[in-house]
Amino acid sequence: MVVLGALTVDRDASSVALLRRYVDGALELEGIGAEDVQLITSELATNAVEHGAGDRMALVLTGDGERVRVELTDGGGGEPRVRAPGDDEEGGRGLVIVTAVAERWGVRREGGGTCVWAEVARTDRSVPGLRRNRGAGVPDAVGCSGD
Repeated sequence: MVVLGALTVDRDASSVALLRRYVDGALELEGIGAEDVQLITSELATNAVEHGAGDRMALVLTGDGERVRVELTDGGGGEPRVRAPGDDEEGGRGLVIVTAVAERWGVRREGGGTCVWAEVARTDRSVPGLRRNRGAGVPDAVGCSGD
């Protein structure tokens, strides 16, 4: 996989929309469909804001010809888990949504923090006038590694 984008932002609610827009722009440059990745990014970032720790959170996007991976790291040490919220609860569905949309997802400890990652099948989107530089990219040297 090659790095398609990386961004570190403040760990606050206003950063969730910023990360969604960043993902859309980064994937558009590569001609990759972004809808599922944006949804996953939104859920992971919201969880980091609500349950994480530290002042910052970091997003890394990687991809290859078959899939796109989003990683979100914050300074928290908790163990993200899928919940079964009641019908009248407002929250608690973030990882339920990630589980439904992602092909696979997981959690890894990253230094003093937690990295939650998810992978989706790559879909192409048509962008008029865009010439993609296939094969260009940065080796997967940032973000959490492995499964």
